[in-house]
Amino acid sequence: METLNKWREVVFNTADFLASFPCQDKENPDRLVLGYPIEDMSEQNPHFETINPAFDLAYFRFGLRIAQCWRERLGMPHDPRWDYVLEHLSPIPVRDGVYIMWEPVSRETGLRDPSVDPWGNPRWLSDHPSVLGIYGMLPGDGVDIEIMQRTFDKVLELWPKFKWGWDYAMAAMCAARLGRCEKAVDLLLHPDYWFAPNGFCHGWYLPGNGGLLYAVAMMAAGWDGCPNRNAPGFPDDGSWDVKWEGLKRAS
Repeated sequence: METLNKWREVVFNTADFLASFPCQDKENPDRLVLGYPIEDMSEQNPHFETINPAFDLAYFRFGLRIAQCWRERLGMPHDPRWDYVLEHLSPIPVRDGVYIMWEPVSRETGLRDPSVDPWGNPRWLSDHPSVLGIYGMLPGDGVDIEIMQRTFDKVLELWPKFKWGWDYAMAAMCAARLGRCEKAVDLLLHPDYWFAPNGFCHGWYLPGNGGLLYAVAMMAAGWDGCPNRNAPGFPDDGSWDVKWEGLKRAS
């Protein structure tokens, strides 16, 4: 209870901002959208031709859900504004059976532009594969697991190269949640995910260090809904003997 009271204003004020940010969809007045303009987590989206970044939609849902849980644990009723946003926020965008990083829109009309193929955008494929973060770094609010499986395969097939160290950790967490534990380990051991003698990922990139630590901890201690066994993110074939202590399960 002490923690709940200490951080309640921070959590509630953050949720108020999250609930105030989405706006009415021009094509469907009953739906709320994120953007535009908006900066996607990948950092490479066209700001004025983007709505509904996948990672941000999942993160908004996660944040508002946690805020409502915070109220419940304090004995408070749900905030109806937050529930409204959770109910009406756009689904994570899908194209041809896989998730896409964001929904392209026409700059002239502000309406969705189905002629744009995000998977064929070199600008997209040159940066973070943030669509994997919706079920890896995040616990998957609004995620369909079958679509996520296909999306994971397509990222590994088409992405020319993960550019930044924490991309491998993010992809490994997604693989672990999907039950593809061998691939999770392979991603963490990828030769492009290297650490210099000074201990820094790629010699300077600290997010890569943090990503490795979090991914290994999650794969060892588990996450909400994970298989009921030791080290559920590692292969269960006897090839790994994982021992850990003092870690908490991830969301």
